[in-house]
Amino acid sequence: METRAVVQGKHSRKTAAFVRACAAYCFITIPSILNVFHRLNLYLVSGQVAFLNQALTQGDAFLKAAISIIPEVPRVITIDRKTRSTEGLLISYIQQFLSTLLIVPDHPDQVCLYLVRGLLNILQDYTWEQSSPAKIQVYMSVLCLLTAQSQEVYAYHIPNVDSNDSFYGSDKKFLAEVNGICNTILGETLDYLKTLNQSETGLKRQAAAALDLFHHIVVFGDITKQPVATLATNLWNLAKKHGHGDTKLMVRLLDYLKRKGVESNGKAYKEIVSKLSLQTRT
Repeated sequence: METRAVVQGKHSRKTAAFVRACAAYCFITIPSILNVFHRLNLYLVSGQVAFLNQALTQGDAFLKAAISIIPEVPRVITIDRKTRSTEGLLISYIQQFLSTLLIVPDHPDQVCLYLVRGLLNILQDYTWEQSSPAKIQVYMSVLCLLTAQSQEVYAYHIPNVDSNDSFYGSDKKFLAEVNGICNTILGETLDYLKTLNQSETGLKRQAAAALDLFHHIVVFGDITKQPVATLATNLWNLAKKHGHGDTKLMVRLLDYLKRKGVESNGKAYKEIVSKLSLQTRT
């Protein structure tokens, strides 16, 4: 980073070679570190620094390496002689990782969104705690990333690095790829909702997951499409079915939909609000 500051982000052939050499040193030394979370964080930070210095190949390598060691994350770790679950740490890390993926351009020799696909493949096979909502929380974060990647102009960029919005924009084929991944995530989430048992804990988790997915659909989805609106309505009804929905959140979501409904193009929001009601038992 000091080299980048000296050259003000515009590398010469010599400074670019120096940066790539530093990246290579990091890449070969990180695997010697025993703590998997230290390795994950170093891979991510090194990748971010590589992209900031326009070392795209090296940046890709760091992120792929990070994805590859996620299966090594244990379900529990010992900190200060206390055993704690790693799911919170892993979720936080993945969310940071996804924030970085927004600015990472696709590799010309790889399939579209290959890093996102690779991450999802790893997460699908990862052993989560039984009935834990962690996997769904991660999927919701991926949906946020995909929503951001479908925009014509991304919310942020790295100087001198073209992100996918420069390559694809609103290209129909790219958007079709994004929609395909979104549909896969929706399917996984709906399958998860079906697996939850009818115990008090299971019903609470079901309501929370259903409401979370509803939240993402009405904020990021196109509810002018009838299948999307129907899915959102069904998720709302599932969240309130047994009285375990978060009433305060449901009230805020209804207020949001009502505000959207008074806008000039708010007909679809008015229609969905007319089908929603708050739960009678909290």
